Amino acid sequence: MYTTKTMGGRMKKVLLTICFTAVLFAGCTTSNQRLLKIDSMPSDALVSVHEVGPGSSAVVRRIVGITPVEKNVDFGEENRLRLEIEKRGYVSKTVEVAPDEGKHSIHLERMKGGNGENVKEYIFPVVNRLLLAVPDFKVVKRGFSKESVSEEDTGIAKEALVTGIGAFFSGKYEVMPINPSHDDKRLKALWRDARTAMELVDPISLKYLPDTPFLETRSSREAARELGAEYGSEVALFVYGKQNRETAGMKFGKIGVTTAQTAVSYTSSYNNAVARGDSSFVYNVYTPNFAEGTILKAVLIDCHSGEILWANRGIWGRISFNDADTVKTIVADLLVGLN
Repeated sequence: MYTTKTMGGRMKKVLLTICFTAVLFAGCTTSNQRLLKIDSMPSDALVSVHEVGPGSSAVVRRIVGITPVEKNVDFGEENRLRLEIEKRGYVSKTVEVAPDEGKHSIHLERMKGGNGENVKEYIFPVVNRLLLAVPDFKVVKRGFSKESVSEEDTGIAKEALVTGIGAFFSGKYEVMPINPSHDDKRLKALWRDARTAMELVDPISLKYLPDTPFLETRSSREAARELGAEYGSEVALFVYGKQNRETAGMKFGKIGVTTAQTAVSYTSSYNNAVARGDSSFVYNVYTPNFAEGTILKAVLIDCHSGEILWANRGIWGRISFNDADTVKTIVADLLVGLN
């Protein structure tokens, strides 16, 4: 299902219904593997394949790579592929290609903003100080008849995440926790739009989206500017999540329980697929339901403009927040690309 969402009046985001795999990535089958050669002007554009399954309106997205691309891919039964080429600041282009057509060179046109100026390309700002909101995280204990939030375990988890994030950025950025009592009103506005961004933004294609994504409302963008100026910070990080823990009785009485087995985030899965040389990377921008385990989502926001600079999400098994090494590993996985 192709659905269009708008964020801040600027970003049109396509959400894709994709079959979720237990490891978040998959290589192509080799039923019709042929060499694909494609470059773009300018280079460093995202190339993805869109396929429509028989008798279904679902659109499956496979990321092939970043231009220039030269790799074996599955051209399917029809021996043709429909490719989308995207780069920040340029109008995306869709083309159909066949394996016997040689190398494909795609020219991308500059995208213009409302005032006729060029939409800027993706640039990560110079960062010296990072604002950190206390993670919106809870530990839920699930039984047969009810579930409840463990305040004690939730407090331990939040503290462990703050410590782990600070350690992750040590020596790179100065981390400044936002005072939740002093900045409650501004934080509420920011959290509202940050959660929306966590749901709508595709972590893999974010920096290649033709238009620049911003926080949705003016109040949240103003709150970001005010907090950035007050704390002397260029960016702000928001982390959201929960951990489901099943009680002993729940585990004893359940038959055929399905738990989350994924131990990596979306972005690190993609990086691993690229390192292995996989012909494509398949993933689901939605978060599946899970019985027991941990989910974390994060976004990084430019305080000056309200631009969404980076995002990631992931699903892990049940983890102990009393184990500093485990928390360190999870945080490093979640924040991959920011170090």
